[in-house]
Amino acid sequence: MAEKRGYQLHLSRGDSALKNIEGRTQKFEKIISVLQDFHPRTQSLKCLDIGCSSGIITSLLGNHFQMSIGLDIDQEAIEYAKKHSASAFVQFLIADSMALPFHDNSLDAIVCNHVYEHVPDAQQMINEIYRVLKENGFCYFSAGNKYMIIEGHYGLPFLSFLPKPIAHRYLKIAGKGSFYYEEHLPLRGLRRLVKKFRVRDYTLPVIQNPEKFFAIDLFPPKSFLYKGIRLLAPHLYPWIPTYIWVLTKK
Repeated sequence: MAEKRGYQLHLSRGDSALKNIEGRTQKFEKIISVLQDFHPRTQSLKCLDIGCSSGIITSLLGNHFQMSIGLDIDQEAIEYAKKHSASAFVQFLIADSMALPFHDNSLDAIVCNHVYEHVPDAQQMINEIYRVLKENGFCYFSAGNKYMIIEGHYGLPFLSFLPKPIAHRYLKIAGKGSFYYEEHLPLRGLRRLVKKFRVRDYTLPVIQNPEKFFAIDLFPPKSFLYKGIRLLAPHLYPWIPTYIWVLTKK
């Protein structure tokens, strides 16, 4: 892994803030391990983090790229990110992922980590990613599967399987909201979504080598359950909860 620039997070020390930092840091470690496996030398590259929220992952990416740019439509989140970032290698923008404010063929790398299901038009966002990536650029794309047993945002079983009216009612009965906004796709739909791109699939490598790709929180390597997951994963690929792909232009 590339040498870090010593970025430190300047957040309150409350339990919820620390838990948020720890969770985002774990996600970052997975992301950067895949990116640097695909492209070992990132220090000279410019990276865009779509849907950056409070900017923790964006700021950590700034340790490994020449410049890291966080983008989100949430003005409050971007203001928070700007306030708590202390790196000259990081910038934040308020913008829509369906209309990226960059020239054609201008970015080396893009991170799109569990974003597509939140966007009104996921295909438009993917088209924008294709437009702004350089010809030799690449995009880290992680995507939740519609047919995941436990829906990741609300922790409810089979929520993403359900027709919207039933999903709304399910959320309300569970006391977790009244409207299920997320629009997940099955594997076939995800492949159709990124059909413009060449896909290098890291899903099974991450499952089969969780230590290398910092996924031991998901797959403890020595557990009996993990041995079963590793054995069955290739045969159950259409039902894997999350896919991790690196997209490049054809």
